[in-house]
Amino acid sequence: MFELRRAVRRLSTGIAWLEARFAGAVVLVILGLLLANVSSRAFGVPLIWTDELAICLLAVGAFAGASLGIRKRHHIAVTLVSVMLSKSQRRGLARAVDIILLSIFLCLGWILWLWFDPVGVLSAESLKAFARESFNFIYQEPTTTLGVGKIWFWLALPMFCIAGTVHVLANFGEAGEAR
Repeated sequence: MFELRRAVRRLSTGIAWLEARFAGAVVLVILGLLLANVSSRAFGVPLIWTDELAICLLAVGAFAGASLGIRKRHHIAVTLVSVMLSKSQRRGLARAVDIILLSIFLCLGWILWLWFDPVGVLSAESLKAFARESFNFIYQEPTTTLGVGKIWFWLALPMFCIAGTVHVLANFGEAGEAR
């Protein structure tokens, strides 16, 4: 059991390292897109697709940052009560928060499983047939100006769910203090 707990913590640490670099890279790309858009508009040749890409990347980066915040216990919290608790009571409160977060991630995972419907997609003869039979157009809907499938950006949700679940499991048993 101890080895499993240590493996989950190592996995969580690795995921957090990737998330931090990914979120930082996304911020730099968004900055570059916005600067390119401002510059191109100044010369009368607007790059209209940069706004949509920046918004989509902002959402993807926000999910990576939120997951990282869960691992480091930097998510928004009201500390009015917790600062008045003893260390053991804070640990119990942190465990309760972890249980609630784990429940939320399990529910989110179930919803995403139903929404993405991987079994239905794999058993369908094509994505068009899947959409026609299930009225689920998640794999068919393109972005407005980029023309790529929105699915590529929506994949941030299952990644957030998986990473967040790993982070919550890694946080179990650790002190409720922010790292």
